Amino acid sequence: MKTAREAALEAICRVHETRSYANLILSRLLAESDLSKRDRALVTELVYGTLRNEGTLDWILSRFYPQKPSKIPEKALDILRLGCYQILYLDKIPNHAVCNEAVELAKKYFHPAMGGFVNAILRRIIREKERLPWPDYQDDPIGYISFKHSHPRWIVEMWVEDFGLEETALLCQANNVRPRMVIRVNTFKISPSNLARRFESEGLKISPSWLPEALIVEDMGNVTELTEFKEGLFLLQDESSILVGHIVDPKPGEVILDTCAAPGGKTTHLAQLMGNEGRIIAVDIHQSRLRLVKDNCSRLGIKNVQIIQGDSTRLGEVVEKPVDKVLVDAPCSGLGVLARRPDARWRKTPQQIDELSILQSRLLDSASKFVKRKGVLVYSVCTISKKESEQVMKGFLKKHPEFSLEDISSFLPPPLRAEMPLKFIQLLPHRHGTDGLFVCRFKKEG
Repeated sequence: MKTAREAALEAICRVHETRSYANLILSRLLAESDLSKRDRALVTELVYGTLRNEGTLDWILSRFYPQKPSKIPEKALDILRLGCYQILYLDKIPNHAVCNEAVELAKKYFHPAMGGFVNAILRRIIREKERLPWPDYQDDPIGYISFKHSHPRWIVEMWVEDFGLEETALLCQANNVRPRMVIRVNTFKISPSNLARRFESEGLKISPSWLPEALIVEDMGNVTELTEFKEGLFLLQDESSILVGHIVDPKPGEVILDTCAAPGGKTTHLAQLMGNEGRIIAVDIHQSRLRLVKDNCSRLGIKNVQIIQGDSTRLGEVVEKPVDKVLVDAPCSGLGVLARRPDARWRKTPQQIDELSILQSRLLDSASKFVKRKGVLVYSVCTISKKESEQVMKGFLKKHPEFSLEDISSFLPPPLRAEMPLKFIQLLPHRHGTDGLFVCRFKKEG
């Protein structure tokens, strides 16, 4: 039987070996394990915490051994990262327990000498952790933010150019905090207040959201095992994503085209706002992910969604007539959800941002042909990159004079209206407590 730390090590190693996302690997590993609820929570904390802070941990470890990381077996490096994370970030685990278990793991997977090596490194970190020689902020502010808050240097450089040093430091800090769990209540089946009471009777702590159909829930555990989830009473969805549906503002009886629909969170919200009346054409290029749209519609009782597999850069192949409103929730770099996907920051590249911004422009060009006169086109991306958001928006307006940028302030909850001097909105985790997300709304002229 594996201990919590050994299970965490296995998950971290799998992430590095397979380049699969941590949440997918962790959920499978926990489903197969016989760990207690408390140990499952510890495994989750260790995996996400270690991966999230990997840049900082590697920089610290490099201060304490002379070899390059490539000279150390990857699994031994993961044992060191795991130990270093516990020493620096977790207060309730005694340092001697961290060292002892790391040494035992090193001896189990390698040999006694590796156990001695791991022991020596971790004990030096314990002795010197209060005197770590961080880069000097005045001499190298980008290096300081990058190492101190564990973000790739190129991302920090990009955000400093977009937002300045102070905002970037706050943004990076926010990305290292476990995000809130927000659910969207399925008002077809239950009211938010009744669902909140039901959860509270089960011991869960509920807080209100600034959106009427959303609730903030603490320590929900494995959502899919809850009776309320199986009954289709709610869907996991961040407030930023829920906001997109309100900005589309679908009305009962309208025809809405959702061009990148999978897995269906926004699609089902649009249906909910329409009261199941009218029609939503949900298009996605990935057949396997469209099954998620179908499953979500079935579980939530959504009946007005037509699911179509197709390439949304060539919508003419799958859609015939112009519609009232189109949503392009485009593929993006996902830099707005780094807090939820702690390992994702290490997979991104500047080239991806260039490529994705081109794809987003192509999706908007394609979608624009299917908007009725006086109709609406909404563009959203869950990222924090002006190249993918503002520059794409400006490029679209320049290329399509038949569209104008529409003021979206009336669709926003009061706390966000002050953010609207430029008509569009960029949500930021450190300012708004949500995922990072950009949304704008174009109106097609007559």
